[in-house]
Amino acid sequence: MNWEQVRRHYQRPEVKREISEYCKGRWVAVHCEEKTSKDLQLMIRYWRHGSNPLTISCEDDLDKIMERFSRLRPRSFYATPHIYSRISSIQDIMDRENIVASSPTWDIDSKDGDWRKVIEKAVEIIGVLERNGVVKSVFFKWSGRGAHIQVNANAFSDDIRRRIDPLDIAYSITEYVINKLKPEDGVKVENKIDIQRVFTAPLSLHRIVDRVAICLKPDKIEDFHPEWANPESYKHDPSSWRRFEVGEGDELAERAYTYIGPYIVGRRRRRKHKPLDQEILETFRKFRLEEGS
Repeated sequence: MNWEQVRRHYQRPEVKREISEYCKGRWVAVHCEEKTSKDLQLMIRYWRHGSNPLTISCEDDLDKIMERFSRLRPRSFYATPHIYSRISSIQDIMDRENIVASSPTWDIDSKDGDWRKVIEKAVEIIGVLERNGVVKSVFFKWSGRGAHIQVNANAFSDDIRRRIDPLDIAYSITEYVINKLKPEDGVKVENKIDIQRVFTAPLSLHRIVDRVAICLKPDKIEDFHPEWANPESYKHDPSSWRRFEVGEGDELAERAYTYIGPYIVGRRRRRKHKPLDQEILETFRKFRLEEGS
C-alpha cells in the first residue's frame, strides 16, 4: 500500500471509531514508514520530544496524529494493555499505581510461516481460559502475521484489582496459562506484559505487510483465514473486543498470582537493545520534532 492508500484507510469511519474507542485511556504508539539511522521503522510515543505521552481519546485525535506526523508517514497504531486513570505526563505512564486495569495478552507467532499452527495454539489458549472460568471476556486478534488472545480488562472486579495490582494480574495470568500449554514446534507463545508494552489496535494496518488487525469471538477462530485481514475486504467483529463479564476472571487472577507471583522489573531476559524510551528520545532528537512542525 502506498501512503495515500494508508491515509484513506485511516479515514474510514469504522476504522477511526474502532481505534479511537479501543485506545481511550491507554498509552498509544505509532509505527511510521520513516526509518531511523539503524534502518528501523520509527516508533512515536510522545506528541513531541519531552512532551506528553501520545494518546487517542476521540476520532479527532487520530486525525491529529495523521496530520501532525504526516512527513513520517504513520502506518500502524498500538496501545498498552493497561488503562490509566490519567495520562498527561511521562510520570503518569511510569507510575504503576496509575494503572486502573490491565489485560492478560498472549502473543502467538509462527516460526515456520504456518498460520494454521497459530490458530491451533490460539484455540488451546482459549480452552485453558474456559477451563478456568473465563469465557465471555476473551477475544482473538489477527495482527497481520501472528495473533493475540486477549482478556478484556473489565473481566476483573474492582475488588480483585484492589487486592492485586492490575499489572500483576495481567502478567501472572498470561504466564500461568503459557505454563499450561503443550510444547509445539513451529509456533511461539510469549508473555510480553510489562510496564510499557504495546499491542496492535483493532483495524490498524500491520507495520510491514498489507493486512489489517481484525478481532473475532472465540467461536469464529477455527473458520479464520488470513484473507479475512485483507484491508479492502476485512472481516472484523466490533463487538468481540468490547464484551466482558465483570468478575469472571477473579478466580483465575488469584490462582495465577499465587502460582506465578508479581511482575518484577528485570526478571525477564536481559535486553539486547537500548530501552525503548531511550530509542524514542534519541530518534526525536534526530528529527527535531517541535510543536508546529
